[in-house]
This record gives sequence, structure tokens and C-alpha cells, in this order.
Amino acid sequence: MAKFVIMLRVKDGIFFAQEWLSCFEKLADEIVVLDNGSTDGTLDLLKKHPKVVDVIETEGYNEGRDKNLLYNRARSRNPDWCLWVDIDEIFEPQLNRAHFDKLMKSKFVNKFAFRRFHFMDRTHFAGSWYRLNYSSGHDRLMWRENPSGYFQNLIIDSPNIKGIKGLKRNTNFRLKHLGYINKELVDKKAEIYRAIIPEKEEIFQSMYLKGERPIEWDDNRRSLKNLMLNQLLNVLQFTHIVPKVIRRVKRIF
Repeated sequence: MAKFVIMLRVKDGIFFAQEWLSCFEKLADEIVVLDNGSTDGTLDLLKKHPKVVDVIETEGYNEGRDKNLLYNRARSRNPDWCLWVDIDEIFEPQLNRAHFDKLMKSKFVNKFAFRRFHFMDRTHFAGSWYRLNYSSGHDRLMWRENPSGYFQNLIIDSPNIKGIKGLKRNTNFRLKHLGYINKELVDKKAEIYRAIIPEKEEIFQSMYLKGERPIEWDDNRRSLKNLMLNQLLNVLQFTHIVPKVIRRVKRIF
């Protein structure tokens, strides 16, 4: 069976920590953690969990540095597959290890992508076109480990893993992004970002779910409602892909 290692970078995530552990303890073989200065008990809780096999502690906000530190430590565990995920993100409850084992058995796909839904509270996600367009993009990746992989060395918003070549497959596995439901945590994150890139205030304001249409979450992945929503998101995703293809063709010719 493939070895599946989860990577978590966190600071003061106690609001989500137990829920996160309950999700990923049933999916991961091992969890490697980087704590960036928690003072709320997050680190102590994570250290006690048997699936947490390694912990790094850093100070000062630097996403690129931390992600590469954590990735190098995760590699020392000899994973077959890796996943980077935040402490305010959990998979839908119907998913279990067997679902991921089926993905990891693939001989040809090296990356699997998942959609995130941004929650307004514990039972409703934001249903504006802006948020649904975001959810359509499959912006979380699980990848087959390869020495070519790396994270960009950016202080803020270091994106998904780079350098992993080969086929990528978008899945219908859903992640709940719960971070927006706690305004205090959103305020703290916005202040960190504001101190680094103050010119991006518009982006910071988008972290607050204002005037969003609430859509009730349905845990039944095969319900008619979810099948229809998935098709809608596929259409939205297609509208993103077409302009990218046109730009690439223009560059060639």
C-alpha cells in the first residue's frame, strides 16, 4: 500500500485542530507539522497525536521558507504521495482511506486535484458567483512524490507544489474551507498580510464573506443537488480554461 504523508503549516489553529485531526487521522499514514509560533495550545495538541511523527518550529511569517522546510522534512519520511493542506480545511465526511488508495494506485496520474468550498458557518458555504468560480478551480493538490518537486520561495501566498511533471486529474472530492467562519482569525490573517503587502487591500477585504448567498451543505456526495452543482462548476471551470488555451496558442504563433 502506498505511503501517504500529510503536511500541515499552522499558527494558532486550536479552533479547528481537533476537527482537522479527526479528518486526517483516518486518511494519512503520517502527518508532519510546521508550527509558526502558536500560543493557543495548537502545538501541544498536535504533538500528542500518534500520527504526527515530526514537528518543526519557526518564527516570523515566511510561507515559502516554511513550506520548503516542511517539505524537506516530509521527504525524509519516504512518502509515495503527499498532500499540503491547511488546518481550516477538511475533506467531506464520506471520504475514507479507501477512496485515496484508489487514486494512489494509478500508474499514470501524478497529481490529483480537489475543490474547496468556502463556508460561512458550519452548515452553509458561500454561493456567490465569485466564490463558486473559485471553487471550480480544483486548487488543492495531492501529488506522487518526486525529487523535482518544490515550493516557490515567496514570503506570502506561496502556491501549490511546482515541478511535479506528468498527468493531473481533477476529482470530485470536496474540501470544506472553514477559515472564514471565525472573524477573529480572519482579522489576524489580514493584519499579517497587510503588513507585508499593504497595496493588496482589495484581496484582504475579499477574505470577509459579505452579502454572500448561503447554500446548505449536503454530505451526500451522490445526491442530485451535488451532481448538479458539480456540473455547474465544471462549466465554470471550462470558461477559465478556454482563455488560457487561446493565450498559449497566440504565444506559439
